[in-house]
Amino acid sequence: MDENRYSLAGWVAITQAIIFPLAFIISIAQGLIGVAAFGYRGPTFGPSDLLFIAFTGMSVYTLLMLRNLLNERYNYHDVDTLILLAICWGVVFQISSLALRFWVVTIWPVSETALSIIYLVFFAVTMITAGIIDILIAVKLLQIRQKLNEMIRAFTYITLISGLAEVSFVLAPVALLLVPVSCVILGLIFFRKEEVEFV
Repeated sequence: MDENRYSLAGWVAITQAIIFPLAFIISIAQGLIGVAAFGYRGPTFGPSDLLFIAFTGMSVYTLLMLRNLLNERYNYHDVDTLILLAICWGVVFQISSLALRFWVVTIWPVSETALSIIYLVFFAVTMITAGIIDILIAVKLLQIRQKLNEMIRAFTYITLISGLAEVSFVLAPVALLLVPVSCVILGLIFFRKEEVEFV
């Protein structure tokens, strides 16, 4: 088998690690420009949205490749459904996030209190559901941690920490900070060549 086919997934994962914080920085800049230039404090659309959409698309690809890697190198399928669930979560989150902001823009102006409550509820629901999925994925991978290489184990532990932070909600920002780290480690997993194992 040609293991080099995973190198593309590795570069995509590394690109994700760059795009994610960049999208947040641009998003903050968009908001600051809106306030400074127009005194507008509501939700905005701009280049950051294109980056987040690209990140979501890349996540679909890298997660599918991770599933394939686990299937081929470790003959492990117990996490397949959870990975598909994580993909569905990412797509639904992206669509619902854009839809929510579009709805808020169309009914603007909205009181700051109402806007804060709307976004707090949305953020809480999405973070908690994401945390549950991450924890379940990590638990499944921990069951075979002795058979996994150190990079996949590191990815598993980071996924578990992220999931716990997301479920706690208060520590959700920690999970966001770990996203680029997780992407880099995922990239290194793809770059690493190993013999295929059947267990």
